[in-house]
Amino acid sequence: MTSNIAVVLPSYRKDLYDKVFMPKWQELFDKHNVTLLTVWDEEDPLKTTLQINNKEKINIKDILGKDSDLVCNRYAGVRSLGLAYAGLNLPNVEYVISLDDDLAPVGDPIQDHLDALQMRVPVSWMPVGDQYTRGFPYGVRTEAEVVFSHGVWDGVPDFDAPTQLVKGTNPMNFYKMAIPKGVLTPMSYMNTAFKRKMIPYIFMCPQIREYLERCDDIWCSIEAKRVMDKKGWAAVTGYSRVYHERASNVFHSVVKESRFIQLNEGYWKGEKDDPYFKMYDERRLRWQNLKWV
Repeated sequence: MTSNIAVVLPSYRKDLYDKVFMPKWQELFDKHNVTLLTVWDEEDPLKTTLQINNKEKINIKDILGKDSDLVCNRYAGVRSLGLAYAGLNLPNVEYVISLDDDLAPVGDPIQDHLDALQMRVPVSWMPVGDQYTRGFPYGVRTEAEVVFSHGVWDGVPDFDAPTQLVKGTNPMNFYKMAIPKGVLTPMSYMNTAFKRKMIPYIFMCPQIREYLERCDDIWCSIEAKRVMDKKGWAAVTGYSRVYHERASNVFHSVVKESRFIQLNEGYWKGEKDDPYFKMYDERRLRWQNLKWV
């Protein structure tokens, strides 16, 4: 049976992948007949490879050629290679699920994502609970097609370094809702799913070591959400859960995140004075214009 689900997973830790991640997820991968696209993140970007269902390995150059610079290695955004392969070479894939290698499933997060992606939800109005109360217009209750499901995580939260220093790694509560039109939210790609039509708009922004780090999926989500708003599509959050087992070193993260935190305060409002953004916008446009099938 041809798979219509691709799971994209970046990793550079073979032991963790083989001994911890795969034993926890293999049953669900088999159940849903997924095509597993593992991106092996190497120190040398030209040695980065994509492995299909733990068998065939393909070099980055053989997938993207002259556009290989659109994938940033040694960061979580290297998952872009898996997205590119699915969008350029797997026309039967209807859904892409993005995971990290330090996660464990809570229930069946794959099915939860698939169920969320079948929904139609309001984005002009926001309900106050899990039922529509008096006055909620009937005409908007199935207003928008859900094309993006942002999953959440038990265990270690995805805090930035200053917040982690203050809050520690205590678990947090999450909302379960559609994200309203015109509203932005920081979306981690450690547990997300989206329909094929979103691949051209999911671009992990380039990272620059020791200058600008830890922004790849956050700024990606800003641009993707703006596309969804423009096209009348919807994103939901909170319907799929995983368990996140690892925290980054908070003191290393303080250094890595400093430039990102500074620029992030203005970027979402359209402030793009830093020369980085010219390069970012150029590469994002190139990604969008790849020959997607």
